[in-house]
Amino acid sequence: YLGSFTAVQEISGKASPAQFKSSPKGTEESSYLLEWSSMSYTPITEFHLETRQAGSSAWRAYSVSPHADQELYHSAGKLYLTKLEPAMAYQARIKSHNKEGMSRWS
Repeated sequence: YLGSFTAVQEISGKASPAQFKSSPKGTEESSYLLEWSSMSYTPITEFHLETRQAGSSAWRAYSVSPHADQELYHSAGKLYLTKLEPAMAYQARIKSHNKEGMSRWS
């Protein structure tokens, strides 16, 4: 007996979760340019970005318009975050929105 294997494959028109392009470590003391890209066969209409200080439960929400990326079927986004506390770690997560709905959080 060789056993069995079961897998679940989701087939959806939703965009892929965004991939961060920015370096994890910023070069400026109290600001940071956050950049990302997401793949979608239909146009991404909006990115939903949330940021917070590491350890905090409160997320700050942003709506970001996409722009074309260099890769086929990819859209990109960026947001310049300011007034950050020096030497503090931050977390970010992004959802991509297209006509099929929202992607999973990145």
